[in-house]
Amino acid sequence: MNDRAQSRTRAPGPLVVSSRNPRYFAVREGTDERAVYLAGSHLWNNLHDGMGPGKPCADEPERMDFGEYLDFLEERGHNFIRLWRWEQFRSYTAAADYHLCMSPQPWARTGSGEATDGKPKFDLEPFDEEFFDRLRGRVTAAGDRGMYVDVMLFEGWGIHLSTAPMHVEGHPFHASNNVNGVSIGSILDYQVLPLDPRVQELQERYIRKVVDTVHDLPNILCEVANESSGGGRVDLEFARYLGQDEVPEWGDSTEWQYWVIDVVKRHEQERGYEPHPIGITMQFPVPDQTKVNEPLWASRAEWISPGYEEPGRFPGNPEIPASGWFADPPPADGRKVVIADTDHFAPGDGDALWAWKTFLRGHHPILMDFGLIGGVNPPDPKAGGPMSFERFEPARFAMGDTVRYAERVGLVDMEPRADLSSTRFTLANPGVEYLALQPERGDFTVTLEPGTYSVEWFGVDGRETVESKDVTVDAGGPVGFHPPLDTEPSVLYLSSA
Repeated sequence: MNDRAQSRTRAPGPLVVSSRNPRYFAVREGTDERAVYLAGSHLWNNLHDGMGPGKPCADEPERMDFGEYLDFLEERGHNFIRLWRWEQFRSYTAAADYHLCMSPQPWARTGSGEATDGKPKFDLEPFDEEFFDRLRGRVTAAGDRGMYVDVMLFEGWGIHLSTAPMHVEGHPFHASNNVNGVSIGSILDYQVLPLDPRVQELQERYIRKVVDTVHDLPNILCEVANESSGGGRVDLEFARYLGQDEVPEWGDSTEWQYWVIDVVKRHEQERGYEPHPIGITMQFPVPDQTKVNEPLWASRAEWISPGYEEPGRFPGNPEIPASGWFADPPPADGRKVVIADTDHFAPGDGDALWAWKTFLRGHHPILMDFGLIGGVNPPDPKAGGPMSFERFEPARFAMGDTVRYAERVGLVDMEPRADLSSTRFTLANPGVEYLALQPERGDFTVTLEPGTYSVEWFGVDGRETVESKDVTVDAGGPVGFHPPLDTEPSVLYLSSA
């Protein structure tokens, strides 16, 4: 066993929303709670095989090395993975930049006749245990490295926003692909209530099977669906980009997503399982972009991943200013645990300052890491050409740095306090601990309670730690600080002596 393997610690759990500070998950330690902060890089092919460049499927589905992926995350200090579920066994993205020929799928390919890829049709009654064995194996492997996993149940983007007609005709529930007489023609038949009772029954069987597969693993969260539809419409230009000659009708998946949450919770209760947090994530498109997150806040989900609330903003439009969730995230108020995923508000972006701002506002930063998907990288909106591996290294290491500080401080007692720093980025337990970000350069103030504090500086870019002499505050109020690392953004850590 190598040194890295010896140092690995199984992720404790199950996670619950902290009763003391509901901005965070927690693990119970006797009668107390320890807050758990999540940060990590995720990518589209970390569960299924079969993602690669170009429109045609490869003769042999492309595979990623999951162990190597875990090594990569561990080396950068990450503790969270969003495990992607893809539903199409044959599909491709807009402009056919890459294919989605994803396997294994949850259902057995033992039916008579050929599906649209020339292979046997699906029988939607028996499950394909290979899928569920892989799911459990990857969650377990991540947990052995101290990492938590978001288990995505359904995927919405691919079934309404990838290229027609294969966004549907490459799905197991399309009439051409199964022997069970099940037929969906769009996302309306699959993720918008009311559904055909047979479709809904099969979905519920699948949900229960997933829960049964991973329920005893301590390191899981569940996610209903990635970017399902929210009842909005796109313009004709965007529809044609998706391979459709007219603007499609996608419907509103909100009530269906609420139903999925209820199925999970009910099944856990009926089986006597320890409940695991379940989340709901951004829908696209919605009728009013400023209200994109209202269904998330209103749900029974324990956690959410918000989307861009700015009118007119959508993926692939680099001319529109960065979302507030990227540039200046709102302080977490504890209504939900917020996993701030760049996939939903800044696709193709992510830097060190974003990670630190998100952390100090009481959220959990995760990066849609295009730089890790070899051969299918989208264009870099800032540099042109394909997204490079190096593009996201500052964000990756910064997320690991925030994990280190989160594990070091008394996080369960800390809150985002924009009022305590002239820079507005402060996480604090006043009188005990403070983390303050200077995102630019120069002097700034932090309002402190009386006492003596140890002083530590951390350079955001160079990642160097510098200790300074203690500071004593006789009367509470603003105290001025000058970063010794004044050539880069820096983080100030104050701890009461």
